[in-house]
Amino acid sequence: MTEDDEYQPDEIRSASEIATRALALFAVVGTALGAPRTDVVEWLRRESLWEALSPQEMVFLSQDSPSERELINATWRSEALLMLLWSIGLIDDLPKLNDQCDAGAFQAILPPFAGVTAGEFVGGARRREDAELLEMADSLMNAHWEAREAKCNGRPVPERLHLGIVQERHYGINWATGYGGLPWNDVTTDT
Repeated sequence: MTEDDEYQPDEIRSASEIATRALALFAVVGTALGAPRTDVVEWLRRESLWEALSPQEMVFLSQDSPSERELINATWRSEALLMLLWSIGLIDDLPKLNDQCDAGAFQAILPPFAGVTAGEFVGGARRREDAELLEMADSLMNAHWEAREAKCNGRPVPERLHLGIVQERHYGINWATGYGGLPWNDVTTDT
């Protein structure tokens, strides 16, 4: 093993990176839930957020008629968005791991609906402490493992867990905590 091969710890993403990703994801989730696609794309471009989208998100937002599967997948990202907002301290009380978040509640805290511009939102973002983020990542990984292990072994997933919710939240926190610096669509939820 050379010096270059040594393990490098993940670098937790900055508050501004998390806030920018949250805005891009909010646009995707909002569009999947029925926000007018042209208005969303226009807003993203006006706020210089179009480039914050992943390549897959750009394709999704550029389509006139995404498939039902694409729409469902995009709405599920609301759980990952919840974790990004928690990571920057905008949400304190998380729904239980078997209770879907209320995506409509995001409008109260996110531009263009909240009383701040995208620039003010990103510039004012403050991240939770590293230890708190890493503790959440560990907790979600363990919950995800428990749910996945039950399903793989033909047992019911514990009632306090919903596999889809746990997986999406795990995805969001993995990205926020660095995950080897991988881009949004390359993050995995290994258990």
